[in-house]
Amino acid sequence: MKHAVLLMAYGSPTSLDEVPEYLSSIYEGKPVPEYAMTENMAKYRMVAGISPSNAIIDSLVSKVGKLLRSRGDYMVYLGNKHWRPSLETAVNHIQNDGADEIIAIPLFPFESQNVVNSYRKPLEEAMHKKNFICMTRFVNGFSNEEGFIKTWEKRITKDDVSDSETLFLFSAHSLPLFQDESKYNEAYFSFSRKIAGKTGIKNYDIGYQSRGKYGKAWLEPSVFDVATTWKDRGIRKITTIPVGFVYDHLEIKYDLDYEFGGWVRNHGMEYSRIDPPNDSDEIAEVFADLAVSGS
Repeated sequence: MKHAVLLMAYGSPTSLDEVPEYLSSIYEGKPVPEYAMTENMAKYRMVAGISPSNAIIDSLVSKVGKLLRSRGDYMVYLGNKHWRPSLETAVNHIQNDGADEIIAIPLFPFESQNVVNSYRKPLEEAMHKKNFICMTRFVNGFSNEEGFIKTWEKRITKDDVSDSETLFLFSAHSLPLFQDESKYNEAYFSFSRKIAGKTGIKNYDIGYQSRGKYGKAWLEPSVFDVATTWKDRGIRKITTIPVGFVYDHLEIKYDLDYEFGGWVRNHGMEYSRIDPPNDSDEIAEVFADLAVSGS
């Protein structure tokens, strides 16, 4: 039996010249708001037009593929929501390669209705468009996987948590509340508390970052509100732990490190961050195990 492991990501352009095309995809061909163009061009200039996520995801796909070669007939593909290779391109390759099963794994750790709408539905549409009927297993969140828990636990050392003047602030991407995201909120808060308990963190809190500029109701509290509360309690250092992200990209580098980190420093506190798993051997093993576990 041939198994196609489809790792699914948001996607990112590879140069400044590609940013307008990328944003056009996000806005589904509608006019891109001026603020969005200006803000995204500024973000991508910080990294010379290339998000760190591109190389990390390519490496991750390669590592998962190598791990699965000894576990059966597995082929690993990448499908992006808003860049190349697209989900449709990935589905086309999977169909041409004669897969009997698709194991679709969006690279987002917490169960979410947003993931269903943004990744499962487009996958089903792409398959329907190709008249491709194939057994499909969709993984919506993997934060309960022991390997993923250990991956984050390993990144936080005893030296990190011993400083009583530091607030350890867990972060994840906020989502608009036009749909029910209670499962996302519950999974995120539960995972953060679990990591805090396993690592012995005393001063910790949980907040949301990267709130969009549209809509009135988003998941709260924001990392800015949380930081304000702890500053008033005398905290002088903030270390963020972006458990809502598998790998570095601009919503960590810009939204968290640049915008929030700059705000922290401007308010007289020190800022630092724990790195996400990225393309580490540990996280590659998590995705390989996820692929095999239900096959």
